[in-house]
Amino acid sequence: MAIPRLQLETPIANLPSFGTLVWERPHEKAGGVVQRQYEVPEGNIILTDWAGTLHEIIYQTPLEDDKLVAERNAMLFAQHADGRTWDEILDNGFGKTYRRSDMMRFALWSYAMDFNTFGTMVFHEIKWG
Repeated sequence: MAIPRLQLETPIANLPSFGTLVWERPHEKAGGVVQRQYEVPEGNIILTDWAGTLHEIIYQTPLEDDKLVAERNAMLFAQHADGRTWDEILDNGFGKTYRRSDMMRFALWSYAMDFNTFGTMVFHEIKWG
């Protein structure tokens, strides 16, 4: 699995080229924010651009094999942990919500759809007000 390795809070202009742009549109819940969906071999990735900086990544890369799901999730959570731990704060029967131990990042794993979202808490507060 070769999911693009992207880092939150990277200037959008500095992101590596990957995938095919499918759409670009304003964010539904946050003014002045743009989302872009890219098609990659593993599925889709949606990037959230707030003030020219990457603040949220949605990995729509579902897998059918539980072992591969666990491996992919471990890789993504480790990448976005930056050496910190993740604390599960909610399981709503559809997915799990996490906060990084420094409270600077959030993560969502929809086990119903097998999508992963990682974002900055600053953006999370703007989005959900």
